[in-house]
Amino acid sequence: MEKNEISKNIYFCRFKKNPRHSIGLNVLLIENGSEALLIDTGYEDNFLELKKHLDERNISITIVVVSHFHPDHIGGLKHLRNADIYGSEFAKYTLKKFNKEVDQLLPNKIVKDEVVFKFGKHTIKLEKNMGHSKDGILITVDDRFMYVGDDMVYSQSGISIFPFCADQMIENHILSIEKIYDNYKNKIIIPTHGEIIEDQDFIKQDLEDRLTYLNYILLHPDCSVEDFKKDTGITFLGKKSHKHNTNKEVKKW
Repeated sequence: MEKNEISKNIYFCRFKKNPRHSIGLNVLLIENGSEALLIDTGYEDNFLELKKHLDERNISITIVVVSHFHPDHIGGLKHLRNADIYGSEFAKYTLKKFNKEVDQLLPNKIVKDEVVFKFGKHTIKLEKNMGHSKDGILITVDDRFMYVGDDMVYSQSGISIFPFCADQMIENHILSIEKIYDNYKNKIIIPTHGEIIEDQDFIKQDLEDRLTYLNYILLHPDCSVEDFKKDTGITFLGKKSHKHNTNKEVKKW
């Protein structure tokens, strides 16, 4: 684990890809004395590595915010049942896809539209953002850091990866990217996968490219990656994501 302090008591924690996982990932940690707030938990092994680090310093995780309930974001939840866990009202919908023991992983603090609360000196804002996943939440810390979950996905070195519409609701993913686009200015983007992004020009162009792609596949649902690149000049990594987005057999909501 690589832990970097990006603001006072706010830490960006990065985990490298291991053979069991498809991609490296990040979580955000906020410390307040002997307590900590964790945004996403990573896989279980990621979480246990972080927990060991906190245990050695006598810090307990008392609040967890889950951006969405895919397996790479909730691996530590079964170890955190005494914490306040904030998550979408649609968490159960997503959990049923991947887990047998759904009820043990449900949030106990439900986010329906918007929730704002304080943790120490920090202000945490949670907003429903149904895009990559039906249970998506956009998380803003101190009106400075925007944790976007998987609505914006990058390689470990920061190269843009195709949008991934987990539930194949392209229209909703467009709305989620538009919400980020309307609010990204003067903010630092923190994705679950990839590097922190501060360059405002890069953020703007990347969001516009994602919107171009999503609107393109709405109009051309049978297009190939090559078709999209030829017509727009835009390139992304991750052809598997495009294949999923245009697979008609995936069940819709």
